[in-house]
This record gives sequence, structure tokens and C-alpha cells, in this order.
Amino acid sequence: MKNNISFKFTTQQKKRVKKNFISLLSNLSSKLLIQIIYPPLMLLFWGVDNFGIWVFVTAIPSTLTMFNLNFSLAAKTEMSINDAKNKKKLVNVIFQNGFGLIIMNMIIFTTIWFSAFLLTGLEFKVFESINPSDLRLILLLIVLSFYFTIFDGILITGITYWGKLNIATNVRTFFEFLSKLSIIICGIFTDSLTYAAIIFFIVSIIQTIILWYYYSLYKKYLFLSIKLATIKKSLKLFWLSLSYYAEAITSITKHNGLIILLGIFFTGEIVGLVSTAKTLFYFLPLKFINLLVHTSIYEYSVSYSKKKMQLLKHNFKSHMFYTIIILTLFVLGSLIIGPKVYNLWTNYKYELNHFLLLLIVFEAVFYSLRDSICTIIKSVNRFLKPASIEALLSISTILVSYYYLSFDNNLIIIFLISLIATFVSLIVFTYFSLKFYYRLR
Repeated sequence: MKNNISFKFTTQQKKRVKKNFISLLSNLSSKLLIQIIYPPLMLLFWGVDNFGIWVFVTAIPSTLTMFNLNFSLAAKTEMSINDAKNKKKLVNVIFQNGFGLIIMNMIIFTTIWFSAFLLTGLEFKVFESINPSDLRLILLLIVLSFYFTIFDGILITGITYWGKLNIATNVRTFFEFLSKLSIIICGIFTDSLTYAAIIFFIVSIIQTIILWYYYSLYKKYLFLSIKLATIKKSLKLFWLSLSYYAEAITSITKHNGLIILLGIFFTGEIVGLVSTAKTLFYFLPLKFINLLVHTSIYEYSVSYSKKKMQLLKHNFKSHMFYTIIILTLFVLGSLIIGPKVYNLWTNYKYELNHFLLLLIVFEAVFYSLRDSICTIIKSVNRFLKPASIEALLSISTILVSYYYLSFDNNLIIIFLISLIATFVSLIVFTYFSLKFYYRLR
């Protein structure tokens, strides 16, 4: 039985997997620490309304990134497959085409953002207590920070394409901690969110500089240029990136889109309630599942490129087994001690409805299963169809939710609609993943 559920790796793979897994585990531990201390301290020093506003304004540029095609992830997978085959020139071609597409994408994103910035009145219920001129400055600084985040993607690709995940993971974890800690401390001295936005912006710049340094050290034979960029290769990468774009649309609409929706119809207190509940009962299990997901994707890509299909299939089955174990423990823990932990964590600032808790927990389970089962098709960039179906589902969910909230401010119905859509997505990804799995020979 043990041999059937244990992962099988070569000696070299074991060393790499161990190093990456420990790095991701350290990253998870740090994120858990951040998530444990961040909301209560933000509530303590900034107050319920300011915390809700901050969650909302940081969600706006993230939502607008649905117009931002993520070329880095598709490029990294293709680079990993070809690096395993020792095709160095092709790896550089893919990298440079990805870089060229990111530059083009940033120009398009600029146009979209400034159009939204100039034309939108920002007259939402959540902004009732903030000065309009301060609000625009805060949004501008946060959006500028996201430009650095977009550029970070190509640097991280240059570091991680050959399996070295730990460097980028550690850098991002450190700067996330630094940003949130600095913003919390800032709240001791002022209640102006403008200063929080300035800190957010400065930390983003420093993170990019540090990632550039590590890219220079670990890029191997890559060089950042667009000399090898061609229309044909760019179009191929563009097509492969559509899968990740569809997935990004789903993530943005499910999470940031929900926050925006709540900010339109509800107060900052409700936005804060949903944000804290999803942090503890949705994103927490996803982070544990992502330990396996992020460690596995590169190894699956390498196994596929070297035609070790039986090894790939065995490790995928082990992956799913451990995923189910983790999720079972999560559900039991959430139902038994979840409400008490949540109330202690938020210092009884919010009243969490038990049925709402159940909806969030089971949506987290369905999405975590979906995230794990699609790893096998993501590792070879073959998930455009299921990702597109899921994106359409998520957009439809937001539109239906907006229509419903226009008549009745009922949170439960909104989360019930989202749960059904997530379950359908799980079925869709299961079908396409198993179809690919059984074709492997």
C-alpha cells in the first residue's frame, strides 16, 4: 500500500523536490503567520471601516488585471519542458517572446487603467468616509505597484524555469511580510490610508530590484532581450497563455470581483467580514494544497518531456491521495473548531453566519480538488478548454450575483451561486484531466 501512495523520484529529483518543498513550506508558514496577525492588527490600528476600504481598494487594480494576459506562466512551462531536453536556444526564444509580449501587455493595461481612472466616478458605498482626492492618489499608487508585479513575472520565470522555485518564493514571502507589517505599524501613527499606499508602492519597487539581482545570478544561459522575438513564436505563446488568462479571469472574478461587488452594495464592515472569513476558511486550505501543486507541476513537465509516463501517472495518483487527506482534515477542523477560532482571531469584531461558513468551506474543498486534478494538464499547457468554460461560469456568476443584489442584499444566496459554479468547474476539469491521464502511454 505504501508503495502505491508514495511519490517516486530520481535522486536528483528528490534533492530538488525536497529543497522546493521546504521553501514552499517555509513560505506557507510565513504566510500563515501574516494571515494570523494581519487582519486583527489592521482592525486594531486602522479600524473596521478603514480595513474594509483597504481590502476594497487593493482589489480594484487586481480586478483590472483580468485584461492583463499572463504570458509568464505559459512561457515558464514551455521553457521547463525544453530545458529538460537541453534545447537552450529554444528556451531563450520562448523567454524573449514572453518578455516582448509582457511589454506589449503593459501598454494595453495602461490604456485600460487610465480610461477607468478618468471615467469612473468611484461613488461606491464603501467610499463614503474617504476624501475623493485622497482616494484617487491611493488608487494611483496601488496601480503603479501592480506594474512592478507584472514585470516581476518575467524575472521569476527566468529564475524558476529550471526548477529553482525557492529563491523567488522566499523573496516574495519576505516582501509580503515587510509590506503588511509596515502598513500595520503605520496605522499606529496615522489613520490616513494614503501613507499605507505609499508604503505598498515603495516595497513593490524594492522587491523588483531584489528579484532582478537574483535573476542576474540564476538565469543560467538566458538574456533579457527581444532580439529573438518573432511573430510566429509570439502567436504560439499567446495561444498557450490563453489558458492562464482564462484561469486568471476565474480567480479575479471569484475573489477580487466578489470584493468589488460587496463594496458596491455593502459597507466596509461586510467587506471585512467576507475577506477575513475567506482568508481563514478558503485561502488557508488552498495554500496547503498549493504546496503539492507548485512542487509537482515542474516535475510533471520534466517527466512528460522525457516520456516517463508511468512515473508521471503514479505521482499524480499519489498527489490526489494526499490532497484528499488534507481536505478531509480541513473540513473536520473547520466544522468542529472553526467558528471559535474565527471569533478569537478577529476579536469578536464580526458575526459569522454558520451557513455562510459551510458554503465557504465546501467551495474551498471543491476548488482545491479542481486545483490539484488539473495539475497534470497544466504541466503540459493543455487546459484551454476547461479553463475557458470555468471563466465563462465565473463571469456569469458575478453578473447573476450583481443582478440579484440589485433587488435583495442577501449574502447567502451569492455564496450559494458561487458554490454551484465551483462544483461544475470541478466536474469539467476532472473530465479533461482524466481524459488526458488515460491517454498517457
